[in-house]
Amino acid sequence: MICKNYVRITCIFLATLFLSACGFHLRGEAPLSPSLKNLYIQTADPYGALTRNLRVYLKTSGVELTDSPQSARTILHIISDTQSQQLLSVSGLQQTRQYNLLLTVVFEVTTPKGTILVPPQTLTESRILTTLSDQILGSTNEQTTLYQQMRLAIVYDIINRLSSHDVTNLLMDKNGTA
Repeated sequence: MICKNYVRITCIFLATLFLSACGFHLRGEAPLSPSLKNLYIQTADPYGALTRNLRVYLKTSGVELTDSPQSARTILHIISDTQSQQLLSVSGLQQTRQYNLLLTVVFEVTTPKGTILVPPQTLTESRILTTLSDQILGSTNEQTTLYQQMRLAIVYDIINRLSSHDVTNLLMDKNGTA
């Protein structure tokens, strides 16, 4: 019994040591410019998965999300959020198909008066989905999961762009504050 606990504690210690040695760290708060700390998210789909994920991550980063564009200091405008698929290949018996799933998001940051602070940025994620004709239901579930993963990746990309030195400097130049 004592030996099992010792082995378990040793394994946890070693896993922690290896993860810290390789540079692994959890995603936490992103260092955003102060002008982005009071934000409104403007989108055609305010209750969609992308917007929900954005809200969660922005709140984690200390951003106060407002209910109206007039009460915000800046507006994150999701111009478009489109998903598509392209047929890549079909097997000789037309039973196996490969699709390239694409998710493209275009966003910009403006003031409530419409002044563009960060010009439109386009982010794209893609995944390959292989389907078998006898596993259509499973591939539909897999497609949904892949789109969810791609949306999360896009959210992280948006936050990384907003927290970049280029965007911070751009906002400082336009707003006159850090």
